[in-house]
Amino acid sequence: MAVLFFALSFATIYIIRHSFSGTQVRIPSNFLSLHVIGSLTVLLLLYFLADGLRLYCIIRAMGSRIGFIYIIKLVFINIFVSNVTPFATGGGLVQIYFMKQRGMPIGEATAATSIRTIIAGLIIFTLTPIIIWFEPNLFRIFFQKNIFYIVTIFSCLYLAGFWIIIFRIKTIKRFIYLALYVLNVFKLLPRPRLRSLFLRFCYELDLFSAGFKKYFRSGSIWAILSIASTAFFLLLLFSFSVLLARFLGYEVPIWTILSFEVVVTFFMYFTPTPGAAGVAEGGYGLLFAQLVQEKDILLLTLSWRFLTIYVGLIIGIFIIYREIFNHRRAARKLDLNRGLA
Repeated sequence: MAVLFFALSFATIYIIRHSFSGTQVRIPSNFLSLHVIGSLTVLLLLYFLADGLRLYCIIRAMGSRIGFIYIIKLVFINIFVSNVTPFATGGGLVQIYFMKQRGMPIGEATAATSIRTIIAGLIIFTLTPIIIWFEPNLFRIFFQKNIFYIVTIFSCLYLAGFWIIIFRIKTIKRFIYLALYVLNVFKLLPRPRLRSLFLRFCYELDLFSAGFKKYFRSGSIWAILSIASTAFFLLLLFSFSVLLARFLGYEVPIWTILSFEVVVTFFMYFTPTPGAAGVAEGGYGLLFAQLVQEKDILLLTLSWRFLTIYVGLIIGIFIIYREIFNHRRAARKLDLNRGLA
């Protein structure tokens, strides 16, 4: 999946180069200056810290505690795994696994990662319809009128799905029981196993629901900070394009760049390819072709993708390998000690 991610990404970048830049790619002399590199490095560090802070604040608001340094490790693990799985589905699951290793129940860990996704989703899915309805000229090459309605409907359905997850946990239990019952009917799941699995699911779902209730009812400073840090995280994420455009010499209005970023991020939620590879680069290049010269599109797209994804992904590869290696080594040591005992 990682190979597929990079293959799709670079194939799309290759197409962008030949569609817009041809053989001419401009790299300004000051683009690799200490000022530019230093500014982007500071923004990158703040971006990673804000990503960790939003999950840390949610966990604290739920009444649990995991060290912030460990949360930063989970940030890079999430970036790696979510970008090599379809619809970015794997990152949260792996984070739940590692949070469980630190003593957090699966249900509560699932609630924490879900709340993080919900807060960011609420911001993106609320802003996108507003942007495309009030600034239709910015997206005239990307949208037809009917697409505007589809985007609005999808946003409403997405938010409705969050509402069901949060407030209709009994409905989810019914669907789970129905799925297990169908497996039992087709002789794929014995009756005693059905009951034990259903009770296990119910237990974790109750913890999941309790985690949400703790968060929403706490009213603590941590809950407020989690919302603020999520908004700050998204602002930092979208600011990479602002800085890159400025360093390339363009005085594009910040609102326009942020609008493009919100819409690109919105569509990345629905992309089945690992890490939205292909669609992210292609959509970004198409939109920003309205703002910059053709010879700058490739450098802008590649720099944006490198800073927002590739750096964290590469770091995540080493961290998850080290965590798994240490876990296996600890397991072997434990088995050895039991054998000696």
